[in-house]
Parts: sequence; C-alpha cells; structure tokens
Amino acid sequence: MPRSVVRVVAVMVCLVTSPPLFSQNKAQVRKSHRMDRELEFTYDNDVYLLTDRYYTSGLNVAYSKLIRPESNFYRRFSSKRSDSSKLVTRYHYGHSIYTPNGIKKRDFNDFDRPYAGWHHLRFEVMNFPNVHTANTFELEVGLVGRRSGLGNFQEWWHNAFNIVQPRGWQYQISSEPILNFSYNRTRNWRLTRKIQVMTNSGMKIGNGQNRLNQEVTLRLGKFNALNNSSIMNSRVSHFVPQLGEYLSNGEEAFVFYGLNANYILSNILIQGSLFNNESPHTEDIHNLVFVQRWGFLYSNYYVTFYFTYYRLGKEVVGGRSHRYINLNLAFRF
Repeated sequence: MPRSVVRVVAVMVCLVTSPPLFSQNKAQVRKSHRMDRELEFTYDNDVYLLTDRYYTSGLNVAYSKLIRPESNFYRRFSSKRSDSSKLVTRYHYGHSIYTPNGIKKRDFNDFDRPYAGWHHLRFEVMNFPNVHTANTFELEVGLVGRRSGLGNFQEWWHNAFNIVQPRGWQYQISSEPILNFSYNRTRNWRLTRKIQVMTNSGMKIGNGQNRLNQEVTLRLGKFNALNNSSIMNSRVSHFVPQLGEYLSNGEEAFVFYGLNANYILSNILIQGSLFNNESPHTEDIHNLVFVQRWGFLYSNYYVTFYFTYYRLGKEVVGGRSHRYINLNLAFRF
C-alpha cells in the first residue's frame, strides 16, 4: 500500500481514537450532550492503488438528523411496527468522475468507457421496524455531462498537481438532469457474539440507473444493533451519557467482507440517455456485476472512521475489473 494512504489512515485513526474534547475537563462538566446530528465525509479514489480509470474519484458530504418522536414527520414516516423509536433523515451532496482506461488516448474509438461526471443531491429516510431491521428510502437528483463541470475540474486538478492530463472530456456523456429513487431493506443475523451476517436487498429506478441488488456482509468483532450502528449511519441519539461512564454500546470495532450482486438494466454513465442518442461515445454494459469490499470500522459515541477496499467486476463489455479505496470520517454533535 502506498505511503500516502498509510499516512492518511493513521491520522484518521488517531483522531477518532483520541479522547473526545468534551471530556477534557471532567471536574467542571460531568455530562456530555445528546448527539442527535452527524456530519460525514466520504472520499473515494483509485490513485492509492496506482490506477486512474473508470470510477476514479468521488466525494460525498452528508448531514444526518435524528427526528423527534413527537414530530409530525416521525408519525408519518416511522415504521408502524417500530420498537426502536428511531427515524433518521440524511442530506447528501456528492460528485463522481468516470474515465476510460488510458486517459492519454485522444481517439474515442480507443476508449473502453465513456468520460462522465455528475453532481448529485440525495435525501434519505431510514426507519427501523426492530433493532435488527432497517428500511432506507432515497430520492436522488443530479446533473450529468458537461454542465456538471467535473470534466473541467479534473483537467484543472491534474494540471495543478502535474498529473497526466485526460484527453477525452470533449466526448463525455451528454448533459442531462437525473432523477432516481431507491429502496433498501437491511437485516442483521447473529451467528455468535462476535460473528454476524448482514443482508441488504435493494432496487433503484430512474433515468440515471435502473438496477436490483443483493448484498451479503460478514462481520467479525464488536457491534451494536442496526438501529445504533455506524454501518447504518444510525449512531445519532437523544441519549445524554455521563462522562467517564462506560457504555456497553459505546464502541464498535469490526472487520467486514461484503459481496454484492447487481443486476443492471441501464446506466446513463456508460450507455448515455434513455431518451436520445446525443452522447458522442457510449458503451454496452454487463447486466450482472459483482462488487466485493473488505474493510475495518471503528466507532465510539462521538466519531466514526472506516476504511474500505472495493473491487468492482467488469461493468463495460470489453472493459476490465476495477479497484478503489474509500475513506469515511463522521462526527456527531
């Protein structure tokens, strides 16, 4: 693993495992405060693995809010069978950049994937029918193509840091607004005290992507229930802990391996628009794509850090598999 990613991981681990600032002066402050909001930063890049192709980089910022049970929104969207008393909303901003293999090539006939960039905003609602089950509803809007500005951004970034310039953004997927709706059902299964299996079944429909997915994730270590777990972004809480007091569900630390099978019907980032043929370069997709991920997650009452290595199967006919690394850091306040 390159030294740069080792340094980044080491710094982030030190940040999340250090004693929180709230507990530095226990003589004056005996209690913390409820952590019902969360700010999360997620960064993806394949440069750490010495590649620069396909899904090459992405950034996501999310703000989560725990909804109070007495609110009208809670009564409308919480699970009618809920015994977990938790409803979480999340607001996301993100962008993603996609390029072919060999960004120095000039002729789009030599590209094995189209150039594409897109910005998106996403609104997400999670409810929990019980402590082992979660429902996630997502509404996603975005803009793909030249108007997203991500081609210009990557060219500027590569120039600023003296990286090889991509030479094919003039052939990117044509501009189009995107509207997607997603639903996921997550279920946790306990095998032993330190071994659990999590399943996630989902679907996405819209003019951006249409797919079905089924994921199975094996976790080893110490975990909380799904309605209070960082793997579900559900650590936000109205509970106010006593500083210095040990909380049985205060920490999570586990390694995980997940296998996700995606049946993809359409993908605008590869095939272009469902409604026209204006994109100068498109490719055919593989309908069945497998995604593997390995990682480590650490979380306490205040912060979360996790590191994930992704391996994507072949998305494009004639293309190759791909790898990238995800870094995630979240703060609750």
